[in-house]
Amino acid sequence: VCVHVCMCVHVCAYVCICVYMCTCVHVCYVLFRFDAISGTLAAQQSAIYEKAAVLFNVSSLHTQIAAQQDRSTREGLDLATCNLQKAIGCLDYMKDTFSHSPTKDMSVEMLNMFGDLMKAQSHELSIWEAEKLAGLQTDVVSLIGYAEKTKRISESYKAVCEQVDEPSMKGYLPACWVAIIKIKDAHFRGLSHYYAALVHILLSELFRHGGHISESVRTEMHFMYTDTNKELFSENVKDHNGFALSHLDSACIQSEYAVKYDRLCKDLEPLKPLHQLLTETNEQNLTKRQEMANIESNAVCPSSIQPAAVDLNPPPPDFSTVRTRDGFKALGPLPSFSAENSWTVPRTVVLRKGKSGFGFSLQGSYPVSFVDVEDTGPAKASGLHKNDWLLSVNGQDTRYMSHAEVVTLVKSCKDEIKVEVTSPTISVVPKTA
Repeated sequence: VCVHVCMCVHVCAYVCICVYMCTCVHVCYVLFRFDAISGTLAAQQSAIYEKAAVLFNVSSLHTQIAAQQDRSTREGLDLATCNLQKAIGCLDYMKDTFSHSPTKDMSVEMLNMFGDLMKAQSHELSIWEAEKLAGLQTDVVSLIGYAEKTKRISESYKAVCEQVDEPSMKGYLPACWVAIIKIKDAHFRGLSHYYAALVHILLSELFRHGGHISESVRTEMHFMYTDTNKELFSENVKDHNGFALSHLDSACIQSEYAVKYDRLCKDLEPLKPLHQLLTETNEQNLTKRQEMANIESNAVCPSSIQPAAVDLNPPPPDFSTVRTRDGFKALGPLPSFSAENSWTVPRTVVLRKGKSGFGFSLQGSYPVSFVDVEDTGPAKASGLHKNDWLLSVNGQDTRYMSHAEVVTLVKSCKDEIKVEVTSPTISVVPKTA
């Protein structure tokens, strides 16, 4: 049974176009976004915030893809692990580039928590679910490896537990999330002690029958604990029975914690396979502890189990594989066509050349504007005004053209010209070229 937490997202963005007096259009880009956890609505007029929100969506999508994989197959495990690591990469990138979120779900504190949670789940899949899929072994070296790997998973979840127990997190995260995180911490910590107990039980049996520990096992035993003592490498049966009993006691305590957390969370009641797994694990620990109840042993206290070293290399988000189009570029050059300025609705005007030409002069660049409109010329008669911005000539966009390019284009027109113009409603006149 593998229960995973997915990041949920509720995001919406709007481009608000507010019309004033039916003549002026003020373009104001505002991102409206709902907090993924609390559902609180927040709005911010920031392109950086929009990018962060999109990246958060991408990360969330990766976690949901991971949760949908068939983890009973090697391919499904690999895909789930890959998507979780991509989610971590997105979250790490956000922490480095975005730190002022109006919603709590994208705060640095929450990004750290989400990242550590995805790392814990990635460890669970890559180093434990993969072992179970390949088939668990019962030799001493394999059992040592299982103890170290499950300890690594429990340590990963413990780091998340410490974060969700912070006062600022109280009442924010869903109760089922907190319960699952604590269940997994206790469950895998108990498994770590259980496998360590099996190691000492096997060694006790070996020494009882006159066997000796091999050099390879001795080396693995050395790395199994954070600190070693002389009893660990002794061939005294009672010493190893004492180690086994100590680990089994810890395993029973941890498995009982996991069962308790499961029972206290009503939101987890529908997860019957989870209840069954935790109950069976607890019964397994208690049964093994009862089997050793009357066995002679020495009172020894083992050191902490050393967690396995696992390297994760989450890839950063790749922004080069998907080409995007900047929708704001269609408005025009940012210094003029921005939310700080306002202008009238663009209008199209057809001019016929008079005796002295079209009756206007141009200045500036990006865009050019009408610096002079003759009172008796065709331009004035058609409604053009001084300081109007020229947007296009005969359907050709001129907003990103220089003064010389626009003049050349206008001169190429013979008797008639169709121009698209807009009038700034405040004093924003392009600089003279």
